[in-house]
Amino acid sequence: MLEHLAPGLFREQQLGQHLTSALEACAHVSYGFELPLDGDRLQAGIDAWFCRRVRGLPHAPPDRGLLATALTRMRDDNAIYTWLLGELAARCGLDVRVPFTAERPFLHTSRLHDAYFLTHLVMLETDYFARPLTHPKAPDWADALEALVPWLEKEPNVDLAGEVALCLRVMKRDATRALALLHGETPTDSHGQATVLLALSVE
Repeated sequence: MLEHLAPGLFREQQLGQHLTSALEACAHVSYGFELPLDGDRLQAGIDAWFCRRVRGLPHAPPDRGLLATALTRMRDDNAIYTWLLGELAARCGLDVRVPFTAERPFLHTSRLHDAYFLTHLVMLETDYFARPLTHPKAPDWADALEALVPWLEKEPNVDLAGEVALCLRVMKRDATRALALLHGETPTDSHGQATVLLALSVE
């Protein structure tokens, strides 16, 4: 993502070679359909497929029936991941999405999941910031993301605050309050660290 969000930093740090190596490694990530189903492993496989597909690299897709079955099994316990993995697969040309009828399916069940749903709408529509955001509802998404900031000020979550700040910056909205939430606490997990880095690096 830094390649598109912060091209100057990407060049300065000579990250192209690391990107090439990572994409080559993605070719060997399995989908992990073995039982008991491991959602993290399945996500790793879908992510690897998506990353290579976005770059125009050949990659064997998952078995349609196995993926459909896996997503159906995941829905009750991991609805947000079921939605996200279904959307990623659909963008790669394999549509086995589990139906979610509401426009914001997590709005009335989990504020946390609804927040991650909103940030990932932006990520999905831009292929994770590889292209401009042109969706007609993007202004509504930006309004909803801005409305999350006062809640995050009361319920700190550095990883989510980083995603909100990142999306607001990409959408050319004022991200000052969201960015302020990233100072004073360093995430211990790699995802949170990467999110904060991306949010602070947008050029």
